[in-house]
Amino acid sequence: MDLLQINRHWQSNFRYNFTFERKQFKDLLNHIDKPQITELTGLRRTGKTTMFLQTINHLLDKNVDPFKIWYFTFDLEEQNLESLFRQFEVKTGNSIQKHKIFIFLDEIQKLEKFELQLKVFYDLYPNLKFFISGSTSLFIKKKSRESLAGRILPSILPVLSFREYLDFTGKGELVERPDVYEQDLIVEYEKYWGCQLIETVQLHNRNDRNEYYETILRKIIFEDIPKIATVEYPEILYRLVKILANFPGMYLNYDNLANDLNISSKTISKYFSLLEEAFLVKVLYNFSNNLLTTEKKMKRAYLTSVSFTQSLAENINSGHLAENAFLSQNNFKFFWRNPYKNEVDFVGLHGKKAIPVEVKYKKEVNYNDLKNLFLFSKKFKIEKPVCLLKNSESKTVNYKGLDICLESVYLPQIHIKQPLHFLNRKVFTPGIIFHLVF
Repeated sequence: MDLLQINRHWQSNFRYNFTFERKQFKDLLNHIDKPQITELTGLRRTGKTTMFLQTINHLLDKNVDPFKIWYFTFDLEEQNLESLFRQFEVKTGNSIQKHKIFIFLDEIQKLEKFELQLKVFYDLYPNLKFFISGSTSLFIKKKSRESLAGRILPSILPVLSFREYLDFTGKGELVERPDVYEQDLIVEYEKYWGCQLIETVQLHNRNDRNEYYETILRKIIFEDIPKIATVEYPEILYRLVKILANFPGMYLNYDNLANDLNISSKTISKYFSLLEEAFLVKVLYNFSNNLLTTEKKMKRAYLTSVSFTQSLAENINSGHLAENAFLSQNNFKFFWRNPYKNEVDFVGLHGKKAIPVEVKYKKEVNYNDLKNLFLFSKKFKIEKPVCLLKNSESKTVNYKGLDICLESVYLPQIHIKQPLHFLNRKVFTPGIIFHLVF
């Protein structure tokens, strides 16, 4: 194993050539001076390794000795940490007992019993600052939660947001004047559906992008997940992903799926959990005022990236893609459906306040489009629900005495926070501020 080859920053005046920074990069830099292990997880190819190398650049710019920055990826081979660190000590002339060393360990979930090994070094050598990454959150819940409790600062790197996509393609100025560039934004937003992973932004041929996503999916399903958990039928995992691609937001009925796929409902339930932990699937729960019972009710599921949905779906309309794209940029956990089958796409929470959001990928809405928002708002005493449209005109309409905010689906990511100063527009509700973050 050539450590110099994978630690190129040991070369004189070397810098890794990555100029585009994800918006989460600054958060990672804020962890540098904190003693806890910084953990970065997320879907494959979202840029975790790049972010680590950019962090190394930052350390070099701060005049940290290059030989006190160690990087290793377990994509190459599995090593035990003691043996690996001995090799680093020999190569660099620096000792884990004497020096402040920054250690970056990529795809660490592939290292057997990594959590026990990390715990030993973390506890014995407070001079070591660890950064670890993984493409599945299984190891967080099953291993880190107990063995590394209190020792980890977790962070998840999502797929590209629409604003990041525009910045990456040199078109970030479009969102500064949405009234002028409305048609351009719509065109770019629909292109973005196929480009939520960084490397696909430069793939202009749709067949090439589809092949790329197929490769990523197969690697996760047939290689990554079986290394973490027992999977008797990985082909069923793949079929479940294809089903969700064709029916985004489908209601999960494990018994029906089990009958269709000739497998037990218990296995179907387990497989959905695995797909969720591997960042391929997002499961939403039916909203209730009693959040303790929410997860026992009906569930809906989407693929976490609309790019997977678009690449796998055989026939899907733009409305479903827009809905999936919006979810992939926002951390919603709930939808709403009552016994009469009235539905709201997404429900956010601010404390105990519910925020209903409906996605309608068209220019105008009618009363039928707003009816479910009204019913939800009446039931849960909501004062300002949100309906997202295809156009960029921001306004409020009154429906049966309820003010419903209309916003463009492609501009905002909705974050519900206390009043703060933002450069972009605000939708005001008594006691709640919607920050529509590009």
